[in-house]
Amino acid sequence: MPVLEVRNLVKHFTSGGGLLGGAKRVVRAVDDVSFTLSGNETLGVVGESGSGKSTLGFLALGLLSPTAGEIRFLGRPVNDLGDRENREFRRKAQIVFQNPFASLNPRMTVRDILDRVLKVHGLPSVSEDGEVVPSLLREVGLRPEHAGRYPHEFSGGQRQRIAIARALASGPELIVLDEPTSALDVSVQAQVLNLLQDLQRARGHSYLFISHNLAVIRHVSHRVVVMYLGKFMEMAPKERLYSAPLHPYTRALLASVPKPFVTDENIEDKVIAGDIPSPSAPPAGCRFNTRCPLRTPLCEEEEPEWKEVGKEHFVRCHRVDEWV
Repeated sequence: MPVLEVRNLVKHFTSGGGLLGGAKRVVRAVDDVSFTLSGNETLGVVGESGSGKSTLGFLALGLLSPTAGEIRFLGRPVNDLGDRENREFRRKAQIVFQNPFASLNPRMTVRDILDRVLKVHGLPSVSEDGEVVPSLLREVGLRPEHAGRYPHEFSGGQRQRIAIARALASGPELIVLDEPTSALDVSVQAQVLNLLQDLQRARGHSYLFISHNLAVIRHVSHRVVVMYLGKFMEMAPKERLYSAPLHPYTRALLASVPKPFVTDENIEDKVIAGDIPSPSAPPAGCRFNTRCPLRTPLCEEEEPEWKEVGKEHFVRCHRVDEWV
């Protein structure tokens, strides 16, 4: 049984109107997406800012209610759980936020932060082999004596380790990672990413890993989905997507990744033309057609279907048959 199943998920926000009047706008943050996430698997979600990545993560955790569609966690619908089932879901589905400087309570010690999770979920603070908090700290690469310190006494990387320990405290089966390394130095990013992989191998939980960084996504993911304006453009096993991308947007994203050495390539040629349109007024037809160098009149008129073009490889593009 998959840990997470998402079927035809939609989330629209309404803005405008109110006391000042004006026309209401519908922001199509997530628009008809489907996927499954298996145990001990990492699904990377990548795309530009405004593509709907974080909204998708919040929906998966039940922090937002969907406009339409269904989310199932271990076979049960997330938005239709009883009180007891909801408490169990909250224990087994956790999140690590982007900014460790803002996500930890500055008035609480590390011990208080972790103890609070245990108390909220009715979990013991003492296990058979000793106290839980020191064990959690050692697991994320910190020392037991750090438990008495406050968040401001730690570096950014250490704070994110504390945030990871907080997510682990309840024994989750799903962790949503919302840009967990973007606020960290590059060298620290690598340490945190390696820690996350080690923890997954040891505990067997699943990650929904959200990032705009293609290098990070490649390092940690088993499968990757590319989002644009609330839609999935391409989804495939990691190696296949990076070695043989099919959607023009995926190709453009990969071409724009900075190289670690100087070349004679024209940097301007690697930049995706134009800006991402507003999710409240997406283009007709294919969402990417206003920036796509390969667009045809059909792309501007009709939305392409989401179809499987290879084993576990899905693409939303009218022209994909030309290069499969």
